[in-house]
Amino acid sequence: MTRNKALQFLLVLALIALLGGCSTVKGWFSKKEQEKPPDIMAEEGIKQLKKKKYDDAIETFEKVRDRYPYSDQAMLAQIKVADAYFYKKKYDEALQAYKEFEKLHPTNKGVPYAIYRQGLCYYRQRTTIDRDQTYTFKALQEFRRLKQKFPKCEYIPNVDKYMAKCRNDLAEHEFYVAVFYFKTKHYKAALDRFQVVAQEYPEFPKQGEIKDYIDKCQTIMAEREEGPKSGLLYNITNLFDARW
Repeated sequence: MTRNKALQFLLVLALIALLGGCSTVKGWFSKKEQEKPPDIMAEEGIKQLKKKKYDDAIETFEKVRDRYPYSDQAMLAQIKVADAYFYKKKYDEALQAYKEFEKLHPTNKGVPYAIYRQGLCYYRQRTTIDRDQTYTFKALQEFRRLKQKFPKCEYIPNVDKYMAKCRNDLAEHEFYVAVFYFKTKHYKAALDRFQVVAQEYPEFPKQGEIKDYIDKCQTIMAEREEGPKSGLLYNITNLFDARW
């Protein structure tokens, strides 16, 4: 073997050793990462949340949940994954995560928080009063459920405010639709909507206007019913008088 070939052979051996060493080092670090206890990983996830590194936090908490499923930190991780999605405004993903936590841990002290957040996931997706109010209605349902199950929990003062806003939005929507029906001369449909607002939302501040609209609808509908009959009776009377 020539001297140059010998040097080339030694270089190849050195390169192989170096690559093998890198792989060993990488594997060592990976093993070290896996060996982190759940409390340390949970702390890292919380720090990532505070720094608004939500994707990193989700990844960290999911590792805690998957690697240590029976630890106290695993339950915390489930809630924090939901929180990270919530702060990212990924409300559908957050909603499912909060629901999953409540389903898996129905007696856990974190359940009131999970229900409260479910209500907020719907509440944050509300739209203007001229649009569909499904999210508003669902938010109201969740807040009611929280009050029924945990009437003394710490979230109730905020819940009362959110519920009042939801009820006002629903009433405004019904009122908006009722006025639309009135203006387009669908008086029966308008009357039904106005009556719903009057009966189901007595705290709605436009009750005076609603009463006026109800009176107008009833008057117009009564005139429509009586008008043709009165005209027919009038024509028959005139015809009878003319013969005699």
